[in-house]
Amino acid sequence: MNRDVTMTGGCMCGAVRYATTGDAFIVGHCHCESCRKHSGAGVGTLVGFKADQVTFNGKPRDIYESSPDVGRAFCSKCGTPLTWEGEGGDIGPIVEIHIGTFDSPHIFVPTSHAFYNERLPWVDKPEQLPRYEGFPGDSPILQHGPTKEGPLKA
Repeated sequence: MNRDVTMTGGCMCGAVRYATTGDAFIVGHCHCESCRKHSGAGVGTLVGFKADQVTFNGKPRDIYESSPDVGRAFCSKCGTPLTWEGEGGDIGPIVEIHIGTFDSPHIFVPTSHAFYNERLPWVDKPEQLPRYEGFPGDSPILQHGPTKEGPLKA
């Protein structure tokens, strides 16, 4: 990604918005229990930036201090989890943003797994679950099992 590129995103209701400038230092899946609890998902996928690369606008985000010097931001209006914020060691303060809150999350591709030893037991298990176009029972099955390459074609 070009250092001049700005990426935008925000919460579900649009009250909290953000913009990032430049390259992320990490795009990765986090399997720790705290990230799973904060995201409400089986794994948290975060995009990390130095704090000075991120600006927030609109309604101020609310921050829950989940452990000493670690904040987890969210929108108090719609509840969308937004960030993990804290010290990044040698690089200084960081903001890791939940990938699904970006306006174009497909731009970022995860390159690592953190706290892999805390993963849920079904992560990495081969599975042949059906893939539906919409809700099961209300839409056709597109295929069984994972795709071999790229996005599905309708």
